[in-house]
Amino acid sequence: MSEYREIKGQAIQNVTADPSDNTEGQVWYNSTAGAFKSVVAGEAWSSSAPLTTARVYAGSTGTQTAAMIFGGYTPGPTIATTEEYNGTGFNTGGSMNTATRSQGSAGTLTAGLSIAGNPNLTKVEEYDGTSWSEVNDVPSGIENNAGLGIQTAALSFGGGNNGANSTTNLEYDGTTWTSGGALNTPRSHAEGAGTQTAGLAFTGDPGFSTGGATATESYDGSSWTTLASVNTGRTDAAGGGSQSDAILFGGRSSAPTNSQATEKWDGSSWSTSPATMANTSSNGIGSANQPGSASANISMGGAASNATSQVTTTEEYNVSVNVITAGAWASGGALPDSKRDGFVGSIGTQTAGLAFGGEPVNAETYEYNGSTWAVGGDLGTGRRVAAGFGTQTAAGAAGGNTSVGFSAFAGYETYDGTSWTEQNDLNTARASAAGAGTQTAAVIFGGGTPTFSSAVEEYSGSSWTSVTSLPAVRSFHAGAGTQTAALATGGQASGSPPYGIYNSSVEYNGSAWTAGGNLITARTLLGGAGTQTAFIAIGGDTNYNPHSTQTLCEQYNGTSFFTMPSLAVAGQNFRGTGGTTSAAYEAGGFGPGGANVDTTEEFTGETLALNVKTITTS
Repeated sequence: MSEYREIKGQAIQNVTADPSDNTEGQVWYNSTAGAFKSVVAGEAWSSSAPLTTARVYAGSTGTQTAAMIFGGYTPGPTIATTEEYNGTGFNTGGSMNTATRSQGSAGTLTAGLSIAGNPNLTKVEEYDGTSWSEVNDVPSGIENNAGLGIQTAALSFGGGNNGANSTTNLEYDGTTWTSGGALNTPRSHAEGAGTQTAGLAFTGDPGFSTGGATATESYDGSSWTTLASVNTGRTDAAGGGSQSDAILFGGRSSAPTNSQATEKWDGSSWSTSPATMANTSSNGIGSANQPGSASANISMGGAASNATSQVTTTEEYNVSVNVITAGAWASGGALPDSKRDGFVGSIGTQTAGLAFGGEPVNAETYEYNGSTWAVGGDLGTGRRVAAGFGTQTAAGAAGGNTSVGFSAFAGYETYDGTSWTEQNDLNTARASAAGAGTQTAAVIFGGGTPTFSSAVEEYSGSSWTSVTSLPAVRSFHAGAGTQTAALATGGQASGSPPYGIYNSSVEYNGSAWTAGGNLITARTLLGGAGTQTAFIAIGGDTNYNPHSTQTLCEQYNGTSFFTMPSLAVAGQNFRGTGGTTSAAYEAGGFGPGGANVDTTEEFTGETLALNVKTITTS
């Protein structure tokens, strides 16, 4: 019998604490716990950032870190929009030429394919990573068909035409569609995996029934062969992988019941995985048909129970030695009182935050340690909507309003962690500007004087100097970064209807402003945390009057914004926001009903931990 040293090339280590760098199968003895331990690969689903638009019967393709979802059916009409996933969140892609749902799909994020769709379309479109182009049609109209392969070597099989399920199989070479070998079992709403010459077809609707098909078939480039059935018949499922290593998840086993089950295919049979999806709402009717792989896949959108209960839910499936804890917002310590309209900017960190001022106009200051807020020194002059920046022990407060009405203020004060000290005033009194930088090297931009302004000023540590203006007036926006690498995003162009709410961002390099990426959803009165190239846009208002308070959060990577986990409770006009893209906070403001709140929410980004198991004899 082989010894462990011969198999692994090393002896079992005797340690007092579990190592953090072990590979799967490595065994060690933890003397503190008095047990042998090892790292084991596990299967699990975890939540990810939501779609921007809830949809069902959509097409999709790509991998877990570079995917897209396109078309589909919303609570309103069939849509043409595309969303792209970068492994963290979604941003907006190019729109299809024809709004489509229930189509077959194949390819990758940068070379995608949408095939036919409802109502019995013949249209085919190709995606190049930016835009969609119409190409040669399929020979006859079909919908609820499945697709697999790549853009230049794809299959479209099954589907329905005028109420009858089909065995039709079409092959695409990147230009022309030709007939391939017919399926053995007619079906619609099926799933596919693999390639044009080594494909796999499974599940679906065998005859517009309330149940789902169990049949599995493989394709060799000319004909289909019937293989072992799936364990749970279902329709409108999702999956992907290869002909010898595939995954199946979600779907509808009987109307209106959705399935949370996951099954794995090893080339000869299906087995039920211990990994169960967290939400039936993420795998319902028309979940995205996602090639992906059998060990790293993604479920996007779908419906909770029927075609009119579309969701934005996204879940990722992984086979990994790591336990993945999804990023999320959670409740933090409550502020001592409920106020809104504090500062506009990003101050401090999640464990050393700062909130000051607010409406009704006050001079209060509170310090956050990651769990509770404590009273700090009062501002010299009470104010609301000041531009804020810096850290908990070296912060700045510039401008603001000194009354509930509009009374632009030019005062600048600095905080040392104990008390505020008055410094030289701004050149131009303003409120609702945004700020970035440090206590002694700051920049503030925009705001109201009370007329909305594009003016920008920099602080040298002793005085303020007017510098290059914003490209356009902007107020009630968010700011972050440094004096030489600042970001201004969102906000509005006017204090009167129609307000001109921005989705745009602009970036400052210390001398000039240039266009940055656009928010997916335009909003004002939002919070912000992070830097110019790693920023979170938090909550806000998409309408202003009447208010439409949001839970939406988006992350910026210096090029584009993409979705991230939403706030637990909608918020805007925060009293304080700050931190980083992996550890942020927001506090105060007002909620969906318009009332001031004292709540704090903290964001913790996705974390990984080794899946360590204790070895037993049982």
